[in-house]
Amino acid sequence: MTLFDRGGKQMVLTAAGRRFLPLARDLVARADAAESAVGALAAGRAMRITVAAPPTTITDVIAPFLATWGPEDPLVTVQAESPAHAYQALARGADVAISSAPPRRRFAGLPVARLPLWAYVRADHVWADRERVTIRELAAEPLIVLTPAHGTRRILDHAVQEADASYEIVLECDTPHVVQAMAASGHGVAVVSDDPRFDLHPLLILDSTGEPLQIHLHAAWDASHYALHSIEAFAAGLSRFCVERYGPHVAAHL
Repeated sequence: MTLFDRGGKQMVLTAAGRRFLPLARDLVARADAAESAVGALAAGRAMRITVAAPPTTITDVIAPFLATWGPEDPLVTVQAESPAHAYQALARGADVAISSAPPRRRFAGLPVARLPLWAYVRADHVWADRERVTIRELAAEPLIVLTPAHGTRRILDHAVQEADASYEIVLECDTPHVVQAMAASGHGVAVVSDDPRFDLHPLLILDSTGEPLQIHLHAAWDASHYALHSIEAFAAGLSRFCVERYGPHVAAHL
């Protein structure tokens, strides 16, 4: 099979070469991972795990979890990916991916947690002494939201539709930190799933049936991965940490 057209001083991929390229990249990534694992075992070093996850999950969940580990635990590196593309990182060398989107069946995995969606308001807002707000009350406020690429936004939109309501968008952006910053500056109510910042007050959002809106985190990995035991231990430990950090109501099995 001819992979390259050799013309002059350049080599250009043939049609067959372009089809073979993803497989070649996967083989190289696996070879690099195997070499790294053998080197770590030979030197007595801890296993290294690469985790792909959305930036908010890295900041609010994964990094605090890793801070509880000891020197005998695996070394972990992270790479930021959007929720929609986190699982694709598994084909690019990531060992485990965390996302709010359900993983494909060809991956092994487990549910990690069910984290609530929050409405964030300033301390001078009329809701600042409350703990909850209904979806209809929230829809009547000017909202600062994430783009539809985020699971948080899709859950909000579905809940508003189920309540037969609509809402006004003041600002739509891709960064949860900016969403909260704009709420802190008085432009509206922020709707995100990350931890509070800028002294904002959090309110649980109740859907039309009175249940809190929640976003589900999933972990996925290749079932044939050479470091399967370490990956499974990481995912299970992350799930337990979420319960310890946020309370039993976020347990994935509920």
